[in-house]
Amino acid sequence: MTLPRIPRPSSRFSLALLLALLPACAPLPPTPTPTPGQGQGPPVLRPVGRITSIEGPNAFVDRGNHGAGQPAQLGQALLAGDRFYTGPGTRMKIDFWNGGYIEIDENTDPSLFQDLNCLVVSLFRSGRIFVDKSNACVESLGTKSQQFSKVAYSVMPAGAYLQITVVEGEARTLEPAPATVPAGWRIDLTGRGLLGDGRAYRVPEEAIRQSIGWTQYYRNRIRSTPAPEFPMFRFPRPQYPTPQTPRRPG
Repeated sequence: MTLPRIPRPSSRFSLALLLALLPACAPLPPTPTPTPGQGQGPPVLRPVGRITSIEGPNAFVDRGNHGAGQPAQLGQALLAGDRFYTGPGTRMKIDFWNGGYIEIDENTDPSLFQDLNCLVVSLFRSGRIFVDKSNACVESLGTKSQQFSKVAYSVMPAGAYLQITVVEGEARTLEPAPATVPAGWRIDLTGRGLLGDGRAYRVPEEAIRQSIGWTQYYRNRIRSTPAPEFPMFRFPRPQYPTPQTPRRPG
């Protein structure tokens, strides 16, 4: 069987085909590198909580922790990365958007930021906080811990160490060493290690009450934001035709 012979393209046709394919084979121009700050908007920060109570004249918020604190406002939203702090004779309460709250004592300076798995409260140098939340992380003095329920944290002046007192639930230290602290127990730690014998220890109920006694004082003088008032919505009343009384024939 003889196959049909395919005619070879002419040289003129081959040259035209080559010229037509050259643009398709040319390398693509390099993608320009965007200039920092150009073509990209600022990162969107999500609200983390809202200030629901302020007691005292010295409550401040440093937006983005840039060193420019402004007087805190009742009802003010707090964003990830904000620092909020109190001075003498002032306490503040922040409700988290995803449940739970934090109370901070006078002369306390924490900040908030949202991690992938945990809402992190960073306690910088001094003060006391009480956190009521099912899952929160606290960083202070080079230590990291995670809590599940109600826990009080105090930066102790003597030796500058962090004291964790579990009121309800459980807490776990993550750094510098792992340990579990059940309800009614306490642990002391620094960035170098766990103090004492390196374990949590049970404390009497009176010590638990003392660790949160300042919050009771705060709650007796609490000023909360009023609930928003929404206008009551009513469906429009249907309009029915007024019945006409038939006239009697005169």
